[in-house]
Amino acid sequence: MKTFETKHPYFWLILGLVLTVFSYGIFNTGICAWIFAIPLIRFINNRTKWSSIILMLVGMILAANITFFRLVDDDFNISNQLFCTFNGIRIWFPFFVYFLCRYLKAKKIIAYYAFPAAVAVAEFFIDNPFISVMTSLSVSQFWNLGLMQAASVTGVVGVSFIVTLLASLVNYIWEEGARKSTVANISGYGIAVVVIMSIGMSSVETITTTDQTVRVAAGVENFNLLLEDKSILERYTGSDEEKMIQANVDIITERAKRAVQNESALLVFPEDAFACSEPSSEKFIEQVKTIARENKINIILPLLRMPLDESQKKKNTLNFINKDGELLNTYLKNHLVPVVEEPFTEKGDGKTPVIEVDGVKYTYLICADYTSNKYAYNGREADIFINPSYDWQAFQYFTSYGIQARAIECGFSVLRNPVNGNIILYDVYGRPLHMANVMNVHTGMIYLDIPKQGRQTIYGASGNWFPWLCAAYSLIAILSGFVVKEK
Repeated sequence: MKTFETKHPYFWLILGLVLTVFSYGIFNTGICAWIFAIPLIRFINNRTKWSSIILMLVGMILAANITFFRLVDDDFNISNQLFCTFNGIRIWFPFFVYFLCRYLKAKKIIAYYAFPAAVAVAEFFIDNPFISVMTSLSVSQFWNLGLMQAASVTGVVGVSFIVTLLASLVNYIWEEGARKSTVANISGYGIAVVVIMSIGMSSVETITTTDQTVRVAAGVENFNLLLEDKSILERYTGSDEEKMIQANVDIITERAKRAVQNESALLVFPEDAFACSEPSSEKFIEQVKTIARENKINIILPLLRMPLDESQKKKNTLNFINKDGELLNTYLKNHLVPVVEEPFTEKGDGKTPVIEVDGVKYTYLICADYTSNKYAYNGREADIFINPSYDWQAFQYFTSYGIQARAIECGFSVLRNPVNGNIILYDVYGRPLHMANVMNVHTGMIYLDIPKQGRQTIYGASGNWFPWLCAAYSLIAILSGFVVKEK
């Protein structure tokens, strides 16, 4: 094997890049996340040269283009290329840290542990602000509930650390042989993974959260189709916008009545369900407040506020109206989708609302807001997290699985109700209680009984200590090479 590696070192690079494509992005294959780094580390072990690590960077950028390009826009766009290039650098960064450790002659075992530590650093500190948790390697482990419970202690990057450490230790025993130190490290790792998964599954199986629930009515329609169906608007009088507002008020009224008949306490709609000009928005909200008061139901109202002046930006908002007809909060989307949204939409103030109604604490974010670590974390005191969204086909499962991590980290139940995607409900342990494809659904309501009691997690209480610890270790591992050199 040594002879083969010496003659054909680029075999490992090519194999590693292929596995990388199936480890990130829309492919996100669970088993590939565990093994993709094995051949890439083999490549560095056989080619500790600057030209080799730069070549790997080019390959990672190519892999990122394959996995992420269609998620934003199908057409060529220079912003898309920068977006994909940034993701390629982010995936490459842990290998660069490992390369520096080996290049500077740090102890091998120190370098091997630096790799998964750098993965955690990359996912937390330098991850693309739009992609974030959705392309964390941990998302590929959504089915592995026992392992995913580690996120309640370390945050989701801790799961990625556990997964990628396997590649390091496989290479350690491959390079050093079956010696006392290598066997001790791989055996300790195996025992630790089994213990972590066992404790995780034990907590999931023995503790239930479905005893007390609150019923939520979720609209799954694409209300923007009203713009295309002229027969609907012809029933009303006035300007086009006045007709649209009247139609939307009737829709919300009808949905509110149905929700109350089904004993729902909260009515929610997908992102961008309703839109009007900025001057008309207050009048529209007043009408919805009347609907809430008359039907005695809480409403989370998504409203896209359009400026009259084209030089100004639109506002993507969620408005929480309680059953007494009071507007408790207006939330402005923070985490804007690059290329298709960011240039045209006003960014929020970064605050995460937590609203308590009838003894239940709700927090809510719009679509990609959940991908950012800080926004979900700031709402960790809530019992239920509502995430109105607007997906498209490439995102259909990608976003559905990614949001599981937020439920486990912060200990709240999560309802993600999108247009053109999967409506999904997770409990506080990340168990999927409901999932349904609502792609191209034009009408309908779904009624879900959501566990209304959250739980306190270690991560929720202590914050992001783990990625900071990994950052410190990565730096010390690199600097240790200079110490060895001096000796």
